[in-house]
Amino acid sequence: MAKLQLLVRLTPETELKFHICEEPRWFKPDHDGRGRVYALTPPLAADEVFFMRSQIEVMRGRLNWVWKKFAWPSAVVWLVRRRLGLAYPGYPVEVPESIYEQWRLDEEQRLELLSELKLLLDGRLLPDNLLEQALRASGWWPADIRRVLDWGLRMGVIECFPGVTKTSWGEARCMRCNSSVTEVRPCPFCGRPDCPICTTCDSLGPVRGCTRLWVLDKPERAGPLVPADDFQQLPKLHLDFELTPAQRRASSELVDFIHSDKKKVLVWAACGAGKTEVTFAAIQTALSRGSKVMFAIPRRDVVRELAERLRKAFPDTEIAVHYGGQPWQQQGQLTIATTHQALRFYRCFDLVVLDEVDAFPYHGSEMLRFAIKRSLTADGKLVEMTATPRSLRTSAVITIPARYHGWPLPEPRFLKIKLPELNQLADKGLPEQVVSIIESNQSPWLIFAPTVQAVKQLTKVLAAVLNRRVCGSWAADPQRDQKIADFASGEYQVMAATSIMERGITLADVQVMVLYSDHVLFDSNSLIQMAGRAGRKAEHPDGEVWFIGGRITDAMKTAQKRITYLNRQAAEQGLLKGVESR
Repeated sequence: MAKLQLLVRLTPETELKFHICEEPRWFKPDHDGRGRVYALTPPLAADEVFFMRSQIEVMRGRLNWVWKKFAWPSAVVWLVRRRLGLAYPGYPVEVPESIYEQWRLDEEQRLELLSELKLLLDGRLLPDNLLEQALRASGWWPADIRRVLDWGLRMGVIECFPGVTKTSWGEARCMRCNSSVTEVRPCPFCGRPDCPICTTCDSLGPVRGCTRLWVLDKPERAGPLVPADDFQQLPKLHLDFELTPAQRRASSELVDFIHSDKKKVLVWAACGAGKTEVTFAAIQTALSRGSKVMFAIPRRDVVRELAERLRKAFPDTEIAVHYGGQPWQQQGQLTIATTHQALRFYRCFDLVVLDEVDAFPYHGSEMLRFAIKRSLTADGKLVEMTATPRSLRTSAVITIPARYHGWPLPEPRFLKIKLPELNQLADKGLPEQVVSIIESNQSPWLIFAPTVQAVKQLTKVLAAVLNRRVCGSWAADPQRDQKIADFASGEYQVMAATSIMERGITLADVQVMVLYSDHVLFDSNSLIQMAGRAGRKAEHPDGEVWFIGGRITDAMKTAQKRITYLNRQAAEQGLLKGVESR
């Protein structure tokens, strides 16, 4: 990471111009020789120089007044030095015109390199090391890359800011993920023993105080998503099936949202309603405007699966896929990415579709919320989708209350019964009433428990009392994928699991039981997702769902209430088979 200097150009009858520059020798003198340039600091780390620049902005008006009234370079330089408390030996110092270094590249080469640089930065926020690596791979010399960066910054074509910035009250904040930075380490790049480093977003590569983050000053976008006469032909959209009436209604409402002046909408869909395909017509409309679209999901396994679906749905559209380990340079009018990868984008997308907005790790993460917001253009639109909204306090909500097969959601039943303490489950076993519920239905059972230890004990208990094959799994289980496959194929008839199985799993004819449903780890959204594993397939559209615990909690009541509400909405809209609309 290059060290930087703070320079000021003083030209009579003009305002002061402050510049952050890597090398004063690249600073071209005025043609008429009237201006004088001073280096206010020696080479410093980026965060130190930018902090000084921010302090100068506060007193810019007074400095310009002094310069206009007296036109004494020494007076302005003295005032800056005094107000900033500069105590660097030999600085400020005048930069003589004689040190100016001529370009190694001719004008055509400079413009070509700048054009490549702008292409890499279009819609992105990138640290200097990634930029230099990409441009060096294209055959450019490091010295030429750094000088063009300096040149583009001075012309206002590109912008940069430090990886970690300091506020006037002393807080350090990461400029990539907006997290508070509390850790400092010895730095091999700037040489400081206490260079701040962000550990929150370091999975994308380290960001330090001496790092520079680069963006385009004005990203080139197609414009706001509003009705226009110059729409291109709609890109090809291919679906292997017809949307259900509930899906068609929601799809039409989303297209209307694209044409409206609204910025945000929530799609609330029943578990298994098929909300992903509902967004395709809206995506198609946005793409026809020449706009860029991102489909963001918190989990990388879903990104890989969704990428294949979108490639089939939009066969003629260039698609980029971003998750950990994938090349960051991928370009595409349609992007599928994890929410963490959104940290790489800057004012890029006119439409972002955010799925599983309530799921970990997006829910509760201010960093990821910040990333999604910053990835949107000024006129960009956000579609949030979930089966379990945390709040319905939003101006626009689109509901998909019925599953694709048209049968009601299985509504949970409560059983209030005293269960053994989690640490006594292996010794005391399950109550006979709970075991009899499982035995009375010969279909496969997915049984949830709140902790890994409870799952391990429950697996042994069930295997001992049931005449069926039982397995158990949890997030860190190395055989989890194999056990899920075996459960789906029928090799196991009962599976005990933590909440890791509450999402992304579709199994035929499965019954659901949540033991210790009154546990603090089970909120209403988790319970809804668990209940949503039942009845997902058209050949087995119903199923049993049991919430069993020592008390009936508010979370259990809320989960039941929301599932019942969606069924009622679906019935009223005539979306359920064999149910008359009112």
